[in-house]
Amino acid sequence: MKWGDAVIIGAVLLVAAALAAVLAMQAVGDRLYAEVWKDGSLVERVALEEQTDRTIELDGHNTVVLLGKTAKMQYADCRDQVCVRTGTLTRAGQVAVCLPNRVVLKITGGQSDIDAIVS
Repeated sequence: MKWGDAVIIGAVLLVAAALAAVLAMQAVGDRLYAEVWKDGSLVERVALEEQTDRTIELDGHNTVVLLGKTAKMQYADCRDQVCVRTGTLTRAGQVAVCLPNRVVLKITGGQSDIDAIVS
């Protein structure tokens, strides 16, 4: 390996480490919320914290489990089970949707959903 190759590899590693550090610091400050929607209406919004331990049942058709800073669709009586197979949601922006029962479970960050206003 030549000296120039080592400089390029070192620069790439330095940029990657800096980017990872910036992303990690942003994620730590954001508070996470689990939102449960039914028929387009917000049913419940719960702050996800280390001690969160809650089960939400929706008319016996869907069961949402909130445990710590995670959320998942534990049970659904629909045929395809896509929402259940979505698994555990842990980050803002992740969504589990049960189309037959019109239920949406999503994780949102603590800040506004508006990214920018353009005039």
